[in-house]
Amino acid sequence: MSHILAEITIKNYKSIKDYSFELTSYTPLVGYNNAGKSNILEAIVWLLRKSTLTEAAFNDISQPVEVIGKITGVSEDILRAMPTNQRNKIESYINNGIIYIKRTQPSPSCVATDVKLYIKNPAPENPDVPWDINPTGIEQAIQKLYPEPIYIQAMQDSSEDISKNKTTTSIGRLLIKIFGTIQDNYNEQVQTAFDAIKKLLDADGEERITEFIDFDRTVNEKVSSFFPGITVKVHVPAPDLKDVYSKSTIKIYEALDGEGKDVNCMGHGTQRSIQMALVRHLADLKREAEGDISNTLLLIDEPELYLHPQAIEILRDALKKLSTQGFQIIFSTHSANTIIKDDMGNTLLIRKDGVRGTYQRTTLHNAIPSVEADAPAQLALLFSLSNSSNILFSEKVVLAEGTTEKRLLPELVIKVTGKTLGLHKAAQVSMGGSTNTKKSKQVLEMMDLPTKAILDLDYALTKGEIDGYLVPGDSDVNAIKTHLACIAVQNNITLGTNGWPTKTTTMTAAEAFSILAREATIQQNIENIKSKMLTHNVWIWKKGTIEDHLGGIPKNEHGWHAFNQRLKNEELTAILPNDYQEIVDLITWMIN
Repeated sequence: MSHILAEITIKNYKSIKDYSFELTSYTPLVGYNNAGKSNILEAIVWLLRKSTLTEAAFNDISQPVEVIGKITGVSEDILRAMPTNQRNKIESYINNGIIYIKRTQPSPSCVATDVKLYIKNPAPENPDVPWDINPTGIEQAIQKLYPEPIYIQAMQDSSEDISKNKTTTSIGRLLIKIFGTIQDNYNEQVQTAFDAIKKLLDADGEERITEFIDFDRTVNEKVSSFFPGITVKVHVPAPDLKDVYSKSTIKIYEALDGEGKDVNCMGHGTQRSIQMALVRHLADLKREAEGDISNTLLLIDEPELYLHPQAIEILRDALKKLSTQGFQIIFSTHSANTIIKDDMGNTLLIRKDGVRGTYQRTTLHNAIPSVEADAPAQLALLFSLSNSSNILFSEKVVLAEGTTEKRLLPELVIKVTGKTLGLHKAAQVSMGGSTNTKKSKQVLEMMDLPTKAILDLDYALTKGEIDGYLVPGDSDVNAIKTHLACIAVQNNITLGTNGWPTKTTTMTAAEAFSILAREATIQQNIENIKSKMLTHNVWIWKKGTIEDHLGGIPKNEHGWHAFNQRLKNEELTAILPNDYQEIVDLITWMIN
């Protein structure tokens, strides 16, 4: 794609007090209901197409609404393809392929002429006044780069979108594409048919129908008695091609019923499916088109509404194609199926609070370079599709090390609090090991997602200092290591070159650490280490692993299922007489 609206700065519009949002050719907006996602889409439409805002659009009615757009990628090839007069108007405002435009409205009570469009001058005569106001021809030049945006709102508008032929709707855009071809290929044939109709129905038609002639004669006998010298004729204007096309729409036919139906007669699911099918067909048509320098903004509220998972994937593929073929796609969504791993870097996490209003959290694209120059391969697991919905649609994230945590912690949360993790706006993400902990936490925290981790004791002892959660040469770690060396032989624990347990044919390293954790001599050291790790939002299983705290349950599907069944039928104090408070403390820590 040649050029895009790369950034939108919105001030005082509805829930958005003052914030700049990064945009790409394919930008998902993710957030809870009422976070302000639709307000971003509406502000983009207003920037590119002038209208007068009502009082409801003002966050503060005493302040103006202002929307600034940064358009990038306006190349010399694009300029050469523009009409000369439009190119001349806009060329001097381009700096390194970038144009800044601004639209303002001073108050809700103003008239349309008070809504102004500005364009930033890269070399203004007065540096304190960088914006030129309403330069002649700029609106038209911007419209050449960005024709009328297509804004598809939520489900209640799908019927309107499909059944009406407007330039802002899916059907309108689609039919314009189709009719352009018809006009080129069939204009002469269609015009011949219209000329024949004109001869029959026009007041001056050469072959007017007999009924019209008879009507004219009879009525004029009466007219002449009132106004001599005046005559009338019935006149039925013959349609032209544009008039006929403006009334075009789509009929729906079902396999068991051969009679066409209006879209309004169908259910919301059918309406939405047809609407999104038109969007997909637009992608195919756009791919075949050539020589169009414009870039159409396609803005969609919740494209996944009423679509089954496979249909959502088909739609996502169509939107992705459009985003590379003359469309810039910006959409709000509540479905992880609309976002694949490659798109997560540019997904905007939209949030709202009383102080900032609507804002975005740091994108993954910006967070990863802050952690490491190239994105670590280990993060592929963390941001897999199965985890993305948890991460993107939550207010806080809990990283868990193993499968037992994945199977049992969500049920324990319900048992202790009476609510699911989702109702606590928290997400539990399985890491499949502790290796990714530090980088994963750093990335998520850079994205302004509060993150905690739950890890086995061995992580704190062997990696706590390496990852910076414990100071080098930590006295409690050294004390535990010294004690381990004293008890290793009598407990059949084999130590590796680093002085910590290693796996043998008779004992796993995890089992060895669990034996170590039971030693009375080092209980205070373990408690101290846990407290230190908690200051970094890392919870350590003091007994070694979660299984040790849950009564030594088997680490397999049978063991997990049996424990969850007990949770349904027994009190937690009965299931965990010795570790009840430890688990309650953990759950409380997780959700707060």
